[in-house]
Amino acid sequence: MFGENIDVERVQSAGCREYRAEAVAVGPVGGGTVRVVLGTFRTPYPGRAVRWLSAQALRVADGLDPDPGVGWLAPEQRGALVTSPELDRLPSAPAALRAWCADEAGRRTAYERLREGRPVVVEAVDHTGAYVLWAVPVEAPIRVRYRRRVPAGGRVA
Repeated sequence: MFGENIDVERVQSAGCREYRAEAVAVGPVGGGTVRVVLGTFRTPYPGRAVRWLSAQALRVADGLDPDPGVGWLAPEQRGALVTSPELDRLPSAPAALRAWCADEAGRRTAYERLREGRPVVVEAVDHTGAYVLWAVPVEAPIRVRYRRRVPAGGRVA
């Protein structure tokens, strides 16, 4: 019978956890609000999820507010980057994102939250919009691998 020659082997047990993360920007565009996914990530390890969030936070912060001496900015363009006293009084999403990255205890708390099965959300808001980085634990589906079992004689009928 067909079923006798099939062996089912579980590759992952039920309830296997993985972590999904996303970086999103939400802001005003043309009189409406637009949500833009800046990146997504999946991993079976909570530490990797937190490291990815941290890397994305720095990427977003550097994209919004680059240091005037950054290497990728052409020398003739570096003069265009100046500080503004007016903007220094407003909330700064890049500063908030960099602060979260520098907060070792905060990142450790994020790791512990993920290990406990709770979500992590990092949000930074300023005049340009809201920047949200999140990671959530999810139950991974069971993957099943089918393997054809060869009878003792070595011939499959």
